[in-house]
Amino acid sequence: MALNTLELLLLLLGLSRPSPSAPRPGADPTATTPPAAKSQEPPMPNQFEFLDKHYDPTDIPEVAAQAAYERFGNYPNAHTSTVIFNVTWSALTDAISRAVLTYVNGGVAGGSAAATLSADGRQWNIVLTGLQYVNATRTVVQGRSEYSIAEYNNGCVFVNAEAIGGQLLGEVVHLSNGFGTWVQDVKLKNPPSF
Repeated sequence: MALNTLELLLLLLGLSRPSPSAPRPGADPTATTPPAAKSQEPPMPNQFEFLDKHYDPTDIPEVAAQAAYERFGNYPNAHTSTVIFNVTWSALTDAISRAVLTYVNGGVAGGSAAATLSADGRQWNIVLTGLQYVNATRTVVQGRSEYSIAEYNNGCVFVNAEAIGGQLLGEVVHLSNGFGTWVQDVKLKNPPSF
């Protein structure tokens, strides 16, 4: 059986699907009919509020880099800031929603996203692939903050979201960059001071 890139990535990261015969956490292994929630779209209009802070609709790396850099002003203790760009908001959020629904409905991961449920059934672990993003890093050198920003193509980003009832997509609560193909270091024209 050949594995696609996303399935191989999930296996390497330990996020592979449980066997079809293994019940999901919170599921009734004796149930013969699927829960009604399987056919529902995930509710909660604010579920992507956190993700929006890591997204810019631009296709220009320098604009996304500026957004990543400016996030440090709101989060003074942060060491990194990642901003996804050059993808539509609907494509990004639809990929996450589809990955969750695919998992809930027992499908096989495919496309640009895959989701798995944590062992306790309280959190979604979602992998998004094929993205362009910038990652800004802050280091302190001799008491002074220094910043570097790099652009990545064909990148992988990890998203964690709440799982409602072990089936529905809740609020996205964390995002971290994975890996990608380095494109360039991005220089800001007029970096603001914090």
